[in-house]
Amino acid sequence: MRRNFLASKSYLVLSTMLLTLILLTACANTGDSASNEADNYPEREIEVYVGHGPGGGTDTFVRTITNQMSDIIDGEFNIINQEGGSGVVAMQNAMQQPADGYTLIGDSAYAVTTAAGTNEYGLDQVVPIARVQSDTYALQVKKGTFESIDELVSYAEANPGKIRIGAVGTMGIDEITARRFMKEAGVDMNYIPMEGAGEMHSGILGGHIDVMLEEVGPTMSYIEDEEFEPLVFFSEERIDDFSEVPTTVEKGWDLTDGVERYLMAPADTPQEIIDKLEDASKEAMETEEYQEYAENSYLDLRDGWMGSEDFKNKLEEDIKKYEEILAEIEE
Repeated sequence: MRRNFLASKSYLVLSTMLLTLILLTACANTGDSASNEADNYPEREIEVYVGHGPGGGTDTFVRTITNQMSDIIDGEFNIINQEGGSGVVAMQNAMQQPADGYTLIGDSAYAVTTAAGTNEYGLDQVVPIARVQSDTYALQVKKGTFESIDELVSYAEANPGKIRIGAVGTMGIDEITARRFMKEAGVDMNYIPMEGAGEMHSGILGGHIDVMLEEVGPTMSYIEDEEFEPLVFFSEERIDDFSEVPTTVEKGWDLTDGVERYLMAPADTPQEIIDKLEDASKEAMETEEYQEYAENSYLDLRDGWMGSEDFKNKLEEDIKKYEEILAEIEE
Protein backbone atom coordinates (compact mmCIF):
# COMPACT_ATOMS: atom_id res chain seq x y z
CA MET A 1 0.00 0.00 0.00
CA ARG A 2 2.80 2.41 0.89
CA ARG A 3 4.47 1.66 -2.49
CA ASN A 4 1.21 2.50 -4.31
CA PHE A 5 0.82 5.70 -2.28
CA LEU A 6 4.35 6.83 -3.07
CA ALA A 7 3.88 5.96 -6.73
CA SER A 8 0.67 7.99 -6.85
CA LYS A 9 2.34 10.92 -5.09
CA SER A 10 5.29 10.81 -7.48
CA TYR A 11 2.93 10.73 -10.43
CA LEU A 12 1.05 13.76 -9.09
CA VAL A 13 4.25 15.75 -8.59
CA LEU A 14 5.49 14.80 -12.05
CA SER A 15 2.17 15.75 -13.63
CA THR A 16 2.19 19.12 -11.84
CA MET A 17 5.74 19.83 -12.99
CA LEU A 18 4.87 18.87 -16.56
CA LEU A 19 1.79 21.09 -16.58
CA THR A 20 3.80 24.00 -15.20
CA LEU A 21 6.42 23.50 -17.89
CA ILE A 22 3.75 23.46 -20.61
CA LEU A 23 2.21 26.69 -19.30
CA LEU A 24 5.57 28.43 -19.05
CA THR A 25 6.43 27.34 -22.57
CA ALA A 26 3.08 28.57 -23.84
CA CYS A 27 3.56 31.95 -22.15
CA ALA A 28 7.06 32.23 -23.58
CA ASN A 29 5.80 31.34 -27.03
CA THR A 30 3.02 33.91 -26.71
CA GLY A 31 5.55 36.55 -25.72
CA ASP A 32 7.81 35.54 -28.57
CA SER A 33 4.85 35.66 -30.95
CA ALA A 34 3.90 39.17 -29.83
CA SER A 35 7.53 40.25 -30.05
CA ASN A 36 7.90 38.76 -33.53
CA GLU A 37 4.66 40.41 -34.58
CA ALA A 38 6.04 43.79 -33.55
CA ASP A 39 9.44 43.07 -35.10
CA ASN A 40 7.84 42.23 -38.45
CA TYR A 41 5.35 45.10 -38.28
CA PRO A 42 4.24 46.44 -40.68
CA GLU A 43 3.83 43.73 -43.27
CA ARG A 44 1.15 45.56 -45.24
CA GLU A 45 -0.40 49.00 -45.67
CA ILE A 46 -1.59 50.85 -42.56
CA GLU A 47 -4.92 52.66 -42.90
CA VAL A 48 -5.45 55.90 -40.98
CA TYR A 49 -9.05 57.12 -40.65
CA VAL A 50 -9.28 60.92 -40.45
CA GLY A 51 -12.60 62.52 -39.56
CA HIS A 52 -11.92 65.77 -41.39
CA GLY A 53 -11.62 66.73 -45.03
CA PRO A 54 -8.47 66.86 -47.18
CA GLY A 55 -6.39 70.01 -46.72
CA GLY A 56 -7.64 70.84 -43.22
CA GLY A 57 -5.44 71.10 -40.16
CA THR A 58 -5.97 67.55 -38.91
CA ASP A 59 -5.62 66.02 -42.37
CA THR A 60 -2.41 67.95 -43.04
CA PHE A 61 -1.03 66.89 -39.66
CA VAL A 62 -1.76 63.21 -40.26
CA ARG A 63 -0.26 63.24 -43.74
CA THR A 64 2.85 65.07 -42.57
CA ILE A 65 3.57 62.90 -39.52
CA THR A 66 2.84 59.58 -41.26
CA ASN A 67 4.98 60.59 -44.22
CA GLN A 68 7.93 60.75 -41.83
CA MET A 69 6.85 57.64 -39.92
CA SER A 70 6.74 55.59 -43.11
CA ASP A 71 10.51 55.92 -43.48
CA ILE A 72 11.10 55.15 -39.81
CA ILE A 73 9.10 51.89 -39.67
CA ASP A 74 9.53 51.04 -43.36
CA GLY A 75 5.79 50.97 -44.04
CA GLU A 76 3.10 52.65 -46.11
CA PHE A 77 0.16 54.66 -44.77
CA ASN A 78 -3.16 55.13 -46.55
CA ILE A 79 -5.13 58.17 -45.33
CA ILE A 80 -8.91 57.69 -45.43
CA ASN A 81 -10.88 60.94 -45.03
CA GLN A 82 -14.39 60.45 -43.65
CA GLU A 83 -15.97 63.72 -42.58
CA GLY A 84 -18.87 63.92 -40.17
CA GLY A 85 -19.60 64.45 -36.50
CA SER A 86 -16.25 66.07 -35.71
CA GLY A 87 -14.45 62.79 -36.25
CA VAL A 88 -17.20 60.46 -35.01
CA VAL A 89 -17.95 58.89 -38.42
CA ALA A 90 -14.29 58.04 -39.02
CA MET A 91 -13.99 56.65 -35.48
CA GLN A 92 -17.04 54.41 -35.92
CA ASN A 93 -15.75 52.96 -39.19
CA ALA A 94 -12.22 52.47 -37.89
CA MET A 95 -13.52 50.57 -34.87
CA GLN A 96 -15.18 48.02 -37.14
CA GLN A 97 -11.76 46.92 -38.39
CA PRO A 98 -9.47 44.33 -36.71
CA ALA A 99 -7.34 45.64 -33.83
CA ASP A 100 -4.10 44.46 -35.38
CA GLY A 101 -2.14 47.69 -35.81
CA TYR A 102 -3.21 48.18 -39.41
CA THR A 103 -6.07 50.53 -38.54
CA LEU A 104 -5.32 53.87 -36.85
CA ILE A 105 -7.32 57.04 -36.19
CA GLY A 106 -6.10 60.60 -36.70
CA ASP A 107 -8.22 62.86 -34.50
CA SER A 108 -8.47 66.28 -32.89
CA ALA A 109 -11.84 66.27 -31.07
CA TYR A 110 -12.04 62.99 -29.12
CA ALA A 111 -12.44 64.52 -25.66
CA VAL A 112 -15.24 66.82 -26.78
CA THR A 113 -17.21 64.24 -28.79
CA THR A 114 -16.89 61.74 -25.96
CA ALA A 115 -18.05 64.30 -23.39
CA ALA A 116 -20.96 65.26 -25.64
CA GLY A 117 -21.98 61.61 -26.03
CA THR A 118 -21.74 61.63 -29.82
CA ASN A 119 -18.72 59.32 -29.70
CA GLU A 120 -19.58 55.93 -28.18
CA TYR A 121 -16.04 54.60 -27.84
CA GLY A 122 -14.51 55.33 -24.45
CA LEU A 123 -10.92 55.04 -23.33
CA ASP A 124 -11.51 51.39 -22.54
CA GLN A 125 -12.03 50.80 -26.27
CA VAL A 126 -9.42 53.06 -27.85
CA VAL A 127 -5.82 53.79 -26.92
CA PRO A 128 -3.87 56.98 -27.68
CA ILE A 129 -0.61 56.43 -29.53
CA ALA A 130 0.72 59.95 -29.03
CA ARG A 131 -0.27 63.59 -29.09
CA VAL A 132 1.99 65.53 -31.41
CA GLN A 133 0.39 68.98 -31.70
CA SER A 134 -1.14 71.34 -29.16
CA ASP A 135 -2.17 74.42 -31.10
CA THR A 136 -2.60 77.92 -29.72
CA TYR A 137 -5.79 79.92 -30.18
CA ALA A 138 -5.97 83.70 -30.51
CA LEU A 139 -8.86 86.13 -30.61
CA GLN A 140 -8.47 88.08 -33.84
CA VAL A 141 -10.28 91.09 -35.27
CA LYS A 142 -10.24 93.18 -38.42
CA LYS A 143 -7.46 95.74 -38.19
CA GLY A 144 -8.75 99.06 -36.92
CA THR A 145 -11.88 97.83 -35.17
CA PHE A 146 -10.54 97.16 -31.67
CA GLU A 147 -7.10 98.23 -30.55
CA SER A 148 -6.75 95.82 -27.61
CA ILE A 149 -8.42 92.97 -25.78
CA ASP A 150 -9.28 95.39 -22.97
CA GLU A 151 -11.17 97.62 -25.42
CA LEU A 152 -13.06 94.60 -26.80
CA VAL A 153 -14.04 93.38 -23.34
CA SER A 154 -15.08 96.87 -22.20
CA TYR A 155 -17.29 97.27 -25.25
CA ALA A 156 -18.84 93.82 -24.70
CA GLU A 157 -19.55 94.68 -21.06
CA ALA A 158 -21.32 97.88 -22.07
CA ASN A 159 -23.18 96.23 -24.96
CA PRO A 160 -24.29 92.71 -23.90
CA GLY A 161 -24.93 90.39 -26.85
CA LYS A 162 -23.89 92.91 -29.49
CA ILE A 163 -20.41 91.55 -30.23
CA ARG A 164 -20.57 88.66 -32.70
CA ILE A 165 -17.86 86.07 -32.03
CA GLY A 166 -17.25 83.47 -34.70
CA ALA A 167 -15.63 80.04 -34.49
CA VAL A 168 -15.88 76.85 -36.50
CA GLY A 169 -18.71 74.44 -35.70
CA THR A 170 -21.33 73.81 -33.07
CA MET A 171 -20.67 72.21 -29.67
CA GLY A 172 -17.08 71.40 -30.60
CA ILE A 173 -13.80 72.53 -29.07
CA ASP A 174 -14.06 75.91 -30.83
CA GLU A 175 -17.51 76.76 -29.43
CA ILE A 176 -16.62 75.42 -26.01
CA THR A 177 -13.48 77.57 -25.93
CA ALA A 178 -15.35 80.66 -27.17
CA ARG A 179 -18.00 80.25 -24.49
CA ARG A 180 -15.39 79.61 -21.83
CA PHE A 181 -13.75 82.89 -22.84
CA MET A 182 -17.06 84.73 -22.39
CA LYS A 183 -17.46 83.18 -18.95
CA GLU A 184 -13.88 83.93 -17.86
CA ALA A 185 -14.07 87.52 -19.14
CA GLY A 186 -17.56 88.00 -17.69
CA VAL A 187 -19.13 89.16 -20.96
CA ASP A 188 -22.14 88.20 -23.06
CA MET A 189 -21.41 87.79 -26.77
CA ASN A 190 -23.41 86.38 -29.68
CA TYR A 191 -21.79 83.11 -30.80
CA ILE A 192 -21.90 82.62 -34.58
CA PRO A 193 -20.98 79.09 -35.80
CA MET A 194 -18.95 79.05 -39.01
CA GLU A 195 -18.86 76.25 -41.58
CA GLY A 196 -15.09 76.49 -41.90
CA ALA A 197 -12.06 78.73 -41.62
CA GLY A 198 -12.63 80.27 -45.06
CA GLU A 199 -16.14 81.43 -44.17
CA MET A 200 -14.89 82.75 -40.83
CA HIS A 201 -12.09 84.78 -42.42
CA SER A 202 -14.53 86.21 -44.97
CA GLY A 203 -16.91 87.00 -42.14
CA ILE A 204 -14.31 89.16 -40.40
CA LEU A 205 -13.34 90.95 -43.61
CA GLY A 206 -16.98 91.55 -44.53
CA GLY A 207 -18.02 92.70 -41.09
CA HIS A 208 -20.44 89.79 -40.56
CA ILE A 209 -18.66 88.89 -37.31
CA ASP A 210 -16.63 91.16 -35.04
CA VAL A 211 -14.08 88.77 -33.55
CA MET A 212 -13.02 85.21 -34.25
CA LEU A 213 -11.35 82.39 -32.40
CA GLU A 214 -8.58 81.16 -34.68
CA GLU A 215 -4.93 80.13 -34.75
CA VAL A 216 -2.42 82.48 -36.38
CA GLY A 217 -1.03 79.92 -38.83
CA PRO A 218 -4.08 80.05 -41.17
CA THR A 219 -4.32 83.86 -40.90
CA MET A 220 -0.64 84.83 -41.07
CA SER A 221 -0.91 86.29 -44.57
CA TYR A 222 -3.81 88.50 -43.40
CA ILE A 223 -1.84 89.60 -40.34
CA GLU A 224 1.21 90.44 -42.46
CA ASP A 225 -1.02 92.43 -44.83
CA GLU A 226 -2.42 94.28 -41.77
CA GLU A 227 -5.96 93.05 -42.38
CA PHE A 228 -6.25 90.96 -39.19
CA GLU A 229 -4.88 91.65 -35.74
CA PRO A 230 -4.58 89.23 -32.79
CA LEU A 231 -5.73 90.73 -29.49
CA VAL A 232 -4.92 87.91 -27.04
CA PHE A 233 -3.32 84.47 -27.16
CA PHE A 234 -4.70 81.54 -25.20
CA SER A 235 -1.35 80.80 -23.65
CA GLU A 236 0.66 80.95 -20.46
CA GLU A 237 3.58 82.83 -22.00
CA ARG A 238 3.79 85.50 -24.67
CA ILE A 239 4.54 84.45 -28.23
CA ASP A 240 7.97 85.59 -29.47
CA ASP A 241 6.67 86.82 -32.84
CA PHE A 242 3.83 88.70 -31.11
CA SER A 243 5.55 89.90 -27.97
CA GLU A 244 3.23 92.92 -27.67
CA VAL A 245 0.08 90.76 -27.52
CA PRO A 246 -0.99 89.68 -24.01
CA THR A 247 -2.06 86.18 -22.97
CA THR A 248 -5.19 84.87 -21.29
CA VAL A 249 -3.17 83.89 -18.23
CA GLU A 250 -1.90 87.48 -17.89
CA LYS A 251 -5.51 88.61 -17.86
CA GLY A 252 -6.32 86.17 -15.10
CA TRP A 253 -8.35 83.86 -17.33
CA ASP A 254 -7.83 80.13 -16.76
CA LEU A 255 -7.98 79.35 -20.45
CA THR A 256 -5.12 77.86 -22.44
CA ASP A 257 -6.79 74.97 -24.29
CA GLY A 258 -6.23 74.63 -28.01
CA VAL A 259 -6.80 72.08 -30.73
CA GLU A 260 -4.81 68.90 -30.06
CA ARG A 261 -3.90 66.53 -32.88
CA TYR A 262 -2.91 62.93 -32.32
CA LEU A 263 -3.02 59.30 -33.40
CA MET A 264 -5.13 56.57 -31.77
CA ALA A 265 -5.85 52.88 -32.27
CA PRO A 266 -8.42 50.28 -31.10
CA ALA A 267 -7.60 49.25 -27.52
CA ASP A 268 -6.96 45.58 -28.36
CA THR A 269 -4.07 46.49 -30.65
CA PRO A 270 -0.95 44.63 -29.39
CA GLN A 271 0.95 46.80 -26.92
CA GLU A 272 4.24 46.11 -28.66
CA ILE A 273 2.84 47.68 -31.84
CA ILE A 274 1.47 50.68 -29.92
CA ASP A 275 4.93 51.17 -28.40
CA LYS A 276 6.56 50.95 -31.82
CA LEU A 277 4.16 53.51 -33.28
CA GLU A 278 4.61 55.83 -30.30
CA ASP A 279 8.39 55.74 -30.71
CA ALA A 280 8.04 56.32 -34.46
CA SER A 281 5.71 59.29 -33.86
CA LYS A 282 8.25 60.97 -31.60
CA GLU A 283 11.10 60.31 -34.00
CA ALA A 284 8.99 61.63 -36.88
CA MET A 285 8.10 64.78 -34.93
CA GLU A 286 11.78 65.46 -34.37
CA THR A 287 12.73 65.24 -38.06
CA GLU A 288 13.85 68.38 -39.85
CA GLU A 289 10.96 68.05 -42.31
CA TYR A 290 8.29 67.93 -39.63
CA GLN A 291 9.87 70.72 -37.59
CA GLU A 292 9.95 72.93 -40.68
CA TYR A 293 6.25 72.25 -41.32
CA ALA A 294 5.38 73.05 -37.69
CA GLU A 295 7.40 76.26 -37.69
CA ASN A 296 5.95 77.50 -41.00
CA SER A 297 2.42 76.78 -39.75
CA TYR A 298 2.98 78.32 -36.28
CA LEU A 299 2.27 74.93 -34.69
CA ASP A 300 5.41 75.06 -32.56
CA LEU A 301 4.31 77.87 -30.26
CA ARG A 302 4.27 75.35 -27.42
CA ASP A 303 5.41 71.79 -26.92
CA GLY A 304 2.86 69.39 -28.37
CA TRP A 305 4.44 66.04 -27.53
CA MET A 306 2.71 63.75 -25.07
CA GLY A 307 3.24 60.00 -24.97
CA SER A 308 0.53 57.37 -24.91
CA GLU A 309 0.03 56.94 -21.16
CA ASP A 310 0.35 60.64 -20.27
CA PHE A 311 -2.06 61.64 -23.01
CA LYS A 312 -4.58 59.01 -21.94
CA ASN A 313 -4.56 60.50 -18.44
CA LYS A 314 -5.04 63.99 -19.89
CA LEU A 315 -7.94 62.81 -22.06
CA GLU A 316 -9.65 61.36 -18.98
CA GLU A 317 -9.35 64.74 -17.24
CA ASP A 318 -10.48 66.65 -20.34
CA ILE A 319 -13.57 64.49 -20.83
CA LYS A 320 -14.69 65.21 -17.27
CA LYS A 321 -13.97 68.92 -17.70
CA TYR A 322 -15.87 69.16 -20.99
CA GLU A 323 -18.84 67.25 -19.57
CA GLU A 324 -19.18 69.95 -16.93
CA ILE A 325 -18.76 72.76 -19.47
CA LEU A 326 -21.28 71.26 -21.89
CA ALA A 327 -23.79 70.85 -19.07
CA GLU A 328 -23.41 74.56 -18.27
CA ILE A 329 -23.81 75.55 -21.93
CA GLU A 330 -26.99 73.51 -22.31
CA GLU A 331 -28.61 75.02 -19.19
